[in-house]
Amino acid sequence: MKSDFFADNLTDKERTFLRRAADFCRTEVLPHCEQWEKEENLPREVFTKAGQLGFLGMTVPSRFGGQGLSYVAYVLIIKEIAQHHGALALDIAAHNALCVGHILSAGSDAQRQTYLPRLTSGEWLGAWALTESTAGSDMSGIQTTATQSGKGWEISGRKMFITQGRTADVLVVIAATGTTAKGRKEISAFIVGKEDVKPVRKIPTYGMKSSDTAEILFDRARGELIGERGQGQEQTLTVLDRGRIGVAALAVGIAQGALDAAARYALQRTQFGKAIAEFQAIQWMIADSATELAAAELLTLRAAAMQDKGLKTTKESSMAKLFAAEAATRICNRALQIHGGSGYSRDHPVERFLRDAKLCEIGEGTSEIQRLVIARHILNAAKAETLNTNNH
Repeated sequence: MKSDFFADNLTDKERTFLRRAADFCRTEVLPHCEQWEKEENLPREVFTKAGQLGFLGMTVPSRFGGQGLSYVAYVLIIKEIAQHHGALALDIAAHNALCVGHILSAGSDAQRQTYLPRLTSGEWLGAWALTESTAGSDMSGIQTTATQSGKGWEISGRKMFITQGRTADVLVVIAATGTTAKGRKEISAFIVGKEDVKPVRKIPTYGMKSSDTAEILFDRARGELIGERGQGQEQTLTVLDRGRIGVAALAVGIAQGALDAAARYALQRTQFGKAIAEFQAIQWMIADSATELAAAELLTLRAAAMQDKGLKTTKESSMAKLFAAEAATRICNRALQIHGGSGYSRDHPVERFLRDAKLCEIGEGTSEIQRLVIARHILNAAKAETLNTNNH
């Protein structure tokens, strides 16, 4: 589904940015996709260019160097980039929603003034370090610790699967700072500079190969507390509500790219004397894919529109990510099937689309976690309604 209807509801500035994103992809991304894939690397220059064009601080207010775009515009821009190269869209989304988003939503005004202008301009890249071998959606497994000393906070531990972990200039790090009165781990968030990060390795991955998916180490790294001590878990959940919208947009963009490629190929490829687009089996795959894609985009834009209204979107973000991610995998699989043997080769981008789409079912909370989140919200609402009814 094309996004013309939604683009018509953007401001003039936002429509300009959407066109700018399309031009950026055409000139700076498409000619280099396959080379980046082979090298399993994204050059710093592409992020510098993205920052100069305003794509590294899309929803950040102008007083902190950002563009002040809506979340709806943000979704459409991430989708546009993802149609061409999933790994670049992933890195830009993580920079915007996670690192920049955490500092914007929970940092002090001094921290925002210090870090956001350089992050939004492209001078600095940002990363967000939550995941460990023992922790992810379950933050009780966090082993990274932060302790106070005469020099301030010092962080020690190891983080896994951190997007841009080795290349970022600024990282937001989630660490344990003690134990709560209830005996649970106290979780806090810190800003850490790249000079205190010890890169361990770039983790080899199935998809998103050119993204820097890293394992990193902290050894008494200097950390700057974000917000108050013990607020890290609450801050993280708020950041994930927005981050999951970005992952949903990423999935929608990858799926759109795959469907467009499949439709073009079906019109060009002939068998038994006619284009394979004339066979009902192919038509049904395209029809199912287009319908699922439209539903995924609508769920994603609903969550984004709710964010623009200042509403809490925990359930809606999980719904968008769950459906869009799983739909993207199905759509990309059909697109590869339509390409047949050519699709299984690396002569066409559909095999990359399929590999990249799988990340969307895992990153920022697996599909199984999203189902838990959604079910919990539905059941808690039903329980509250039942109690309210019984009390009256």
